[in-house]
Amino acid sequence: MSQSRKPVYLTAVFTGLRRSELAALEWDDVHLDAAQPFLNVRASTTKNHKQAVIGLHEDVVTELRKLQAKRHSSANGLVFAALMPNMETFKADLKEAHIEFINAKNQRADFHSLRHTLATNLALAGTAPRVAMEIMRHSDMRLTSKTYTDAGLLPITNAVAKLPSFTNLLANDSQIDSQSLIHMGQVLSVPVEKITNRNELKITDNKGLMSLQSTSVMTGQEREEWCAMQERNPPLSVPIDSASNAKGVG
Repeated sequence: MSQSRKPVYLTAVFTGLRRSELAALEWDDVHLDAAQPFLNVRASTTKNHKQAVIGLHEDVVTELRKLQAKRHSSANGLVFAALMPNMETFKADLKEAHIEFINAKNQRADFHSLRHTLATNLALAGTAPRVAMEIMRHSDMRLTSKTYTDAGLLPITNAVAKLPSFTNLLANDSQIDSQSLIHMGQVLSVPVEKITNRNELKITDNKGLMSLQSTSVMTGQEREEWCAMQERNPPLSVPIDSASNAKGVG
Protein backbone atom coordinates (compact mmCIF):
# COMPACT_ATOMS: atom_id res chain seq x y z
CA MET A 1 0.00 0.00 0.00
CA SER A 2 1.30 3.44 -0.86
CA GLN A 3 2.07 5.24 2.40
CA SER A 4 0.84 8.52 0.93
CA ARG A 5 -2.62 7.04 0.35
CA LYS A 6 -2.76 5.17 3.67
CA PRO A 7 -5.07 7.82 5.25
CA VAL A 8 -7.54 7.37 2.39
CA TYR A 9 -7.72 3.60 2.63
CA LEU A 10 -7.85 3.50 6.43
CA THR A 11 -10.62 6.11 6.51
CA ALA A 12 -12.57 4.14 3.90
CA VAL A 13 -12.22 0.76 5.61
CA PHE A 14 -13.13 2.10 9.09
CA THR A 15 -15.95 4.49 8.12
CA GLY A 16 -17.50 2.86 5.08
CA LEU A 17 -17.50 6.17 3.23
CA ARG A 18 -17.89 5.80 -0.51
CA ARG A 19 -15.25 7.11 -2.91
CA SER A 20 -17.30 10.18 -3.84
CA GLU A 21 -18.03 10.93 -0.16
CA LEU A 22 -14.34 10.72 0.72
CA ALA A 23 -13.41 12.92 -2.22
CA ALA A 24 -15.85 15.61 -1.01
CA LEU A 25 -14.73 15.50 2.63
CA GLU A 26 -13.45 18.88 3.88
CA TRP A 27 -11.35 19.71 6.94
CA ASP A 28 -14.30 21.51 8.49
CA ASP A 29 -16.04 18.11 8.49
CA VAL A 30 -13.25 16.56 10.55
CA HIS A 31 -13.39 16.89 14.35
CA LEU A 32 -10.25 15.33 15.78
CA ASP A 33 -10.21 17.28 19.05
CA ALA A 34 -13.63 16.09 20.25
CA ALA A 35 -13.80 13.70 23.20
CA GLN A 36 -14.75 11.06 20.64
CA PRO A 37 -13.29 12.18 17.28
CA PHE A 38 -15.80 12.08 14.44
CA LEU A 39 -16.62 13.10 10.88
CA ASN A 40 -19.64 15.23 10.12
CA VAL A 41 -20.48 14.16 6.57
CA ARG A 42 -22.68 16.75 4.92
CA ALA A 43 -26.00 15.68 3.42
CA SER A 44 -25.07 17.29 0.12
CA THR A 45 -22.23 14.76 -0.29
CA THR A 46 -23.89 11.49 0.80
CA LYS A 47 -25.62 8.96 -1.42
CA ASN A 48 -28.91 9.12 0.51
CA HIS A 49 -28.68 12.91 0.94
CA LYS A 50 -28.71 12.59 4.71
CA GLN A 51 -26.18 14.00 7.14
CA ALA A 52 -23.98 11.35 8.76
CA VAL A 53 -21.99 11.64 11.98
CA ILE A 54 -19.34 8.92 11.97
CA GLY A 55 -17.09 8.05 14.91
CA LEU A 56 -13.43 7.54 14.09
CA HIS A 57 -11.21 4.60 14.95
CA GLU A 58 -7.92 5.53 16.66
CA ASP A 59 -5.94 4.34 13.60
CA VAL A 60 -7.84 6.83 11.44
CA VAL A 61 -7.38 9.62 13.98
CA THR A 62 -3.62 9.02 14.00
CA GLU A 63 -3.34 9.18 10.21
CA LEU A 64 -5.58 12.23 9.88
CA ARG A 65 -3.54 14.08 12.50
CA LYS A 66 -0.39 13.37 10.50
CA LEU A 67 -2.10 14.56 7.35
CA GLN A 68 -3.45 17.65 9.10
CA ALA A 69 0.04 18.57 10.30
CA LYS A 70 1.23 18.65 6.69
CA ARG A 71 -1.35 21.22 5.62
CA HIS A 72 0.15 24.37 4.15
CA SER A 73 -2.89 26.51 5.00
CA SER A 74 -5.38 26.74 7.82
CA ALA A 75 -8.13 27.53 5.34
CA ASN A 76 -10.80 24.92 4.73
CA GLY A 77 -10.10 22.54 1.89
CA LEU A 78 -10.50 18.97 0.71
CA VAL A 79 -8.98 16.45 3.11
CA PHE A 80 -7.81 14.06 0.40
CA ALA A 81 -7.33 16.62 -2.37
CA ALA A 82 -4.37 14.98 -4.09
CA LEU A 83 -4.64 11.51 -2.58
CA MET A 84 -7.76 9.94 -4.11
CA PRO A 85 -6.55 7.11 -6.36
CA ASN A 86 -7.86 6.58 -9.88
CA MET A 87 -8.39 3.01 -11.11
CA GLU A 88 -4.86 2.62 -12.47
CA THR A 89 -3.34 3.81 -9.20
CA PHE A 90 -5.70 1.65 -7.16
CA LYS A 91 -4.72 -1.47 -9.12
CA ALA A 92 -1.04 -0.64 -8.55
CA ASP A 93 -1.68 -0.34 -4.80
CA LEU A 94 -3.48 -3.70 -4.82
CA LYS A 95 -0.53 -5.33 -6.56
CA GLU A 96 1.87 -3.84 -4.02
CA ALA A 97 -0.29 -5.28 -1.24
CA HIS A 98 -0.40 -8.70 -2.98
CA ILE A 99 -4.16 -8.51 -3.52
CA GLU A 100 -5.66 -9.73 -6.80
CA PHE A 101 -7.96 -7.31 -8.58
CA ILE A 102 -10.10 -10.29 -9.64
CA ASN A 103 -9.56 -13.47 -7.63
CA ALA A 104 -10.21 -17.16 -8.40
CA LYS A 105 -13.84 -16.78 -7.29
CA ASN A 106 -14.29 -13.98 -9.83
CA GLN A 107 -14.64 -11.47 -7.00
CA ARG A 108 -13.57 -7.96 -7.92
CA ALA A 109 -11.51 -5.87 -5.46
CA ASP A 110 -12.46 -2.34 -6.41
CA PHE A 111 -12.55 0.71 -4.12
CA HIS A 112 -16.14 -0.08 -3.09
CA SER A 113 -14.88 -3.43 -1.76
CA LEU A 114 -13.57 -1.53 1.24
CA ARG A 115 -17.19 -1.08 2.35
CA HIS A 116 -17.63 -4.85 2.13
CA THR A 117 -14.48 -5.25 4.23
CA LEU A 118 -16.00 -3.01 6.91
CA ALA A 119 -19.26 -4.98 6.97
CA THR A 120 -17.39 -8.28 7.25
CA ASN A 121 -15.11 -6.97 10.01
CA LEU A 122 -18.13 -5.73 11.96
CA ALA A 123 -19.63 -9.22 11.77
CA LEU A 124 -16.34 -10.82 12.85
CA ALA A 125 -16.19 -8.42 15.80
CA GLY A 126 -19.65 -9.56 16.94
CA THR A 127 -21.31 -6.21 16.27
CA ALA A 128 -25.10 -6.32 16.67
CA PRO A 129 -26.75 -6.40 13.22
CA ARG A 130 -28.80 -3.28 13.95
CA VAL A 131 -25.67 -1.36 14.95
CA ALA A 132 -23.78 -2.61 11.90
CA MET A 133 -26.62 -1.45 9.69
CA GLU A 134 -26.34 2.08 11.11
CA ILE A 135 -22.56 2.15 10.70
CA MET A 136 -22.95 1.06 7.09
CA ARG A 137 -25.77 3.60 6.66
CA HIS A 138 -28.05 1.00 5.11
CA SER A 139 -31.84 1.19 5.19
CA ASP A 140 -32.22 -2.60 5.27
CA MET A 141 -30.41 -4.97 7.66
CA ARG A 142 -30.45 -7.72 5.04
CA LEU A 143 -28.29 -5.61 2.74
CA THR A 144 -25.65 -5.38 5.48
CA SER A 145 -25.69 -9.04 6.52
CA LYS A 146 -26.11 -10.72 3.12
CA THR A 147 -24.83 -8.48 0.34
CA TYR A 148 -21.99 -6.68 2.11
CA THR A 149 -20.80 -9.38 4.54
CA ASP A 150 -18.49 -12.05 3.11
CA ALA A 151 -19.84 -15.26 4.64
CA GLY A 152 -16.72 -17.10 3.51
CA LEU A 153 -14.66 -15.14 6.03
CA LEU A 154 -16.97 -15.69 8.99
CA PRO A 155 -15.76 -18.17 11.67
CA ILE A 156 -18.52 -20.69 10.96
CA THR A 157 -16.39 -23.75 11.79
CA ASN A 158 -15.24 -22.21 15.07
CA ALA A 159 -18.85 -21.40 15.99
CA VAL A 160 -19.84 -25.06 15.57
CA ALA A 161 -16.80 -26.19 17.57
CA LYS A 162 -17.89 -24.03 20.50
CA LEU A 163 -21.29 -25.75 20.83
CA PRO A 164 -21.73 -27.82 24.03
CA SER A 165 -21.12 -31.57 23.82
CA PHE A 166 -24.14 -33.83 24.12
CA THR A 167 -21.83 -36.84 24.55
CA ASN A 168 -20.22 -35.39 27.66
CA LEU A 169 -23.60 -34.30 28.96
CA LEU A 170 -25.00 -37.83 28.71
CA ALA A 171 -21.85 -39.35 30.22
CA ASN A 172 -21.99 -37.05 33.22
CA ASP A 173 -25.73 -37.31 33.75
CA SER A 174 -26.72 -40.97 33.35
CA GLN A 175 -29.49 -40.72 35.94
CA ILE A 176 -32.64 -38.66 35.68
CA ASP A 177 -32.58 -35.58 37.86
CA SER A 178 -35.73 -35.65 40.00
CA GLN A 179 -35.68 -31.86 40.18
CA SER A 180 -35.89 -31.74 36.38
CA LEU A 181 -38.93 -33.99 36.53
CA ILE A 182 -40.55 -31.61 38.99
CA HIS A 183 -40.01 -28.64 36.68
CA MET A 184 -41.41 -30.62 33.76
CA GLY A 185 -44.59 -31.28 35.73
CA GLN A 186 -44.34 -35.03 35.31
CA VAL A 187 -45.92 -37.60 37.60
CA LEU A 188 -43.81 -39.39 40.20
CA SER A 189 -44.28 -43.16 40.27
CA VAL A 190 -43.11 -44.63 43.53
CA PRO A 191 -40.62 -47.52 43.05
CA VAL A 192 -40.62 -50.23 45.73
CA GLU A 193 -38.51 -53.08 47.02
CA LYS A 194 -39.41 -56.70 46.36
CA ILE A 195 -42.72 -57.38 48.04
CA THR A 196 -42.34 -60.22 50.51
CA ASN A 197 -45.46 -59.58 52.49
CA ARG A 198 -48.74 -58.86 50.73
CA ASN A 199 -49.96 -57.06 53.82
CA GLU A 200 -47.48 -54.30 52.99
CA LEU A 201 -49.77 -53.34 50.12
CA LYS A 202 -52.53 -52.61 52.55
CA ILE A 203 -50.60 -50.20 54.72
CA THR A 204 -51.96 -46.68 54.14
CA ASP A 205 -51.84 -43.41 56.00
CA ASN A 206 -54.79 -41.20 56.82
CA LYS A 207 -54.66 -39.66 53.34
CA GLY A 208 -54.92 -43.02 51.58
CA LEU A 209 -51.28 -43.07 50.44
CA MET A 210 -49.14 -46.15 50.91
CA SER A 211 -46.26 -46.00 53.37
CA LEU A 212 -43.20 -47.52 51.68
CA GLN A 213 -39.86 -47.47 53.44
CA SER A 214 -37.58 -47.90 50.42
CA THR A 215 -37.22 -46.52 46.89
CA SER A 216 -35.15 -49.29 45.32
CA VAL A 217 -35.76 -50.08 41.64
CA MET A 218 -37.29 -53.50 40.94
CA THR A 219 -35.68 -56.29 38.91
CA GLY A 220 -37.51 -57.91 36.00
CA GLN A 221 -38.77 -60.80 38.14
CA GLU A 222 -39.85 -58.48 40.90
CA ARG A 223 -41.73 -56.36 38.36
CA GLU A 224 -43.66 -59.42 37.17
CA GLU A 225 -44.66 -60.16 40.76
CA TRP A 226 -45.60 -56.53 41.27
CA CYS A 227 -47.72 -56.46 38.09
CA ALA A 228 -49.54 -59.58 39.18
CA MET A 229 -50.36 -57.94 42.48
CA GLN A 230 -51.47 -54.77 40.70
CA GLU A 231 -54.37 -56.69 39.20
CA ARG A 232 -55.71 -57.12 42.67
CA ASN A 233 -54.34 -53.89 44.14
CA PRO A 234 -54.47 -50.82 41.82
CA PRO A 235 -51.02 -49.13 41.38
CA LEU A 236 -50.23 -45.86 43.04
CA SER A 237 -49.26 -42.75 41.05
CA VAL A 238 -48.55 -39.66 43.08
CA PRO A 239 -48.75 -36.25 41.37
CA ILE A 240 -45.60 -34.18 41.91
CA ASP A 241 -47.49 -31.52 43.82
CA SER A 242 -48.60 -34.12 46.35
CA ALA A 243 -45.41 -36.15 46.47
CA SER A 244 -43.81 -34.07 49.18
CA ASN A 245 -46.83 -34.72 51.43
CA ALA A 246 -46.81 -38.49 50.95
CA LYS A 247 -45.68 -40.37 54.06
CA GLY A 248 -42.56 -42.37 53.41
CA VAL A 249 -41.84 -40.78 50.06
CA GLY A 250 -38.77 -38.53 50.06
